[in-house]
Amino acid sequence: MKLLILIASISVVVLAASTVAYTPSRYSPEQRRQQPSSTAHYRTPAQPSYRSDPAPAPVNAPKDISALLKDNGLTVVLDLMAKAGLSETLNGPELTIWAPTNEAFATSELKNLNDVDLLKNVLSYHLVSFKNDPKEISSIQYELSVPTLQGENVRISVYRKKGVSFAFGETVTINAALVLKTLRASNGIIYIIDRVLDPKDLAFKNTQMEVLRNTKEFSIIYKMFEDLGITLINRPKTFFAPTNAAFEALPAGALDAIFASQDEIGKLINTHTASGTHYSRGLVSGPVPVFSGSNLDLVVSPNGVTVDNAKIIGVDLTNTEGVIHVIDAVIPNKPETPSAMCTAPVKNY
Repeated sequence: MKLLILIASISVVVLAASTVAYTPSRYSPEQRRQQPSSTAHYRTPAQPSYRSDPAPAPVNAPKDISALLKDNGLTVVLDLMAKAGLSETLNGPELTIWAPTNEAFATSELKNLNDVDLLKNVLSYHLVSFKNDPKEISSIQYELSVPTLQGENVRISVYRKKGVSFAFGETVTINAALVLKTLRASNGIIYIIDRVLDPKDLAFKNTQMEVLRNTKEFSIIYKMFEDLGITLINRPKTFFAPTNAAFEALPAGALDAIFASQDEIGKLINTHTASGTHYSRGLVSGPVPVFSGSNLDLVVSPNGVTVDNAKIIGVDLTNTEGVIHVIDAVIPNKPETPSAMCTAPVKNY
């Protein structure tokens, strides 16, 4: 009898000890994970190497630039980048791309260009080696020049409802090309634009005088700049350039009278020059301040754009000093104020 009682006592003690050993409250969750299994007496076989690969990216994770270009139907720029050997560049980090639409390329010679070096030169002008975040662009007061992988700069212009001659809301252009949409990629920013950019636009030698000199229909206005000795305008500006036909349509003797007086030439240039780079996408109806100190009356309508008595017949001739718009008539000289920009003779202003 005593033996049975002793055995029963020992069983109770063992059971109690076993219960205590596995009571969860004795260990924190972390400690429990660290405790060795009481029943595992063998080594777990190593897992195959493929099981240690990183988990797949979440479905909503941003795609890279190449994938987003494809998803948004921008197949021509993607194909041309590959043709120019720039596919690897598109996969680089912190990139900005100004991506023309397929329609923009349809009107460009690049689509059928077989010169790979020339193609690469033009397309690398559409790439910037750092992110131009939309928030940063929105903070630009008027315009900003940014270096590209090609070497030349692009001009980012922002137009807001901020006063005379600014577009309503916010309009952004890259060398006159309108930004249609912005896409965020895992490795950069895509700005979809409606034109193919030209690296020559902001090349060092592409000044306003160079554009006038190389355009036959501007030979008369170019001669006026020469007569004043003007070679460079050291501030952003918009020049409304009358064609030769516009000057030839003046009353008899009027053109000779202008050439006979440097003061009159200076007044004419001041009347046709506005401060700031106003691409066609940033023009709205309203008064436009010009260098003479007066205003021109700009009207934007479904029939086109007029500035005072002249119609704009050509737009967005980009140069290092600003932009030129072509007009079909000479605007009569406006009264000068003491702050008029151009006085004769002058070399730089």
